[in-house]
Amino acid sequence: MKEFFFGKKLNVAFSFFAIFAMWAAWLIAYRTVRNDYVIPSFTDTLAGIGRDLTDAAFWRAFGGTLLRTLYSWAVAFAASLLCLSLSALSDKFRRFLAPFVSVLRTLPTMAVTLMLLIWTSPKAAPAYVAFLMIFPLSYAQLSAAFAGIDGKLLQMAQVYRISRRDRLCKIYIPLLLPSVFAQAGPNLSLTLKVMVSAEVLAGTFGSVGGLMYTASMYSRMDELFAVTILVLAAGGLIEFCAGRLTRITDVWTKGRKGRARA
Repeated sequence: MKEFFFGKKLNVAFSFFAIFAMWAAWLIAYRTVRNDYVIPSFTDTLAGIGRDLTDAAFWRAFGGTLLRTLYSWAVAFAASLLCLSLSALSDKFRRFLAPFVSVLRTLPTMAVTLMLLIWTSPKAAPAYVAFLMIFPLSYAQLSAAFAGIDGKLLQMAQVYRISRRDRLCKIYIPLLLPSVFAQAGPNLSLTLKVMVSAEVLAGTFGSVGGLMYTASMYSRMDELFAVTILVLAAGGLIEFCAGRLTRITDVWTKGRKGRARA
């Protein structure tokens, strides 16, 4: 127990040290360049963060980006779960799907965004881009988690004629959930990053990416840095909150172990 808390404190200490190192590098770069149109000052950026946090337009833009992020991630996860289920039932479907997943994994984000801008709208294109980028990743993670299930356990379930419902609730879900919850935070954070990048390229109005695009067009580097820092903070907060989901599987596992001992 002491080693666990010591490891936690050590991680926090190194995180603060890394943040301090990045802040020091920023100050050194600003003092070296001495050009606010290239690197803004720390105080101007803080002022920009304060303006954004008290601006209703920023929160509307952030809310729109966040909703599109959650929607794209949820649809990608549901599609990957459906494809995994079909792949588990049919090896032919898995072989058929493999080339599509490989193509989606290697698609360049910029090219896809430009094509989708022609076919759709600046608001819809980033959502499609985020889905196309996250789906193959989510599918690969679920496939790896499914492949990690002990085959002997599944054979035993067949021998003892355990119902499909019990297999789903007592074998598949408990064994897949830890991997799903562990990847939820990083995947959501990555979806947010892809979404904002696509919004910048698409020039999506009323979005975080749109704010960044406008700031760059008018060379407002303090505003660009401020929005970037807020996005980084949002991504970190999402990863932290989603990381708490693993406690659900911990409680579930402990409960099952306790019942087994009883």
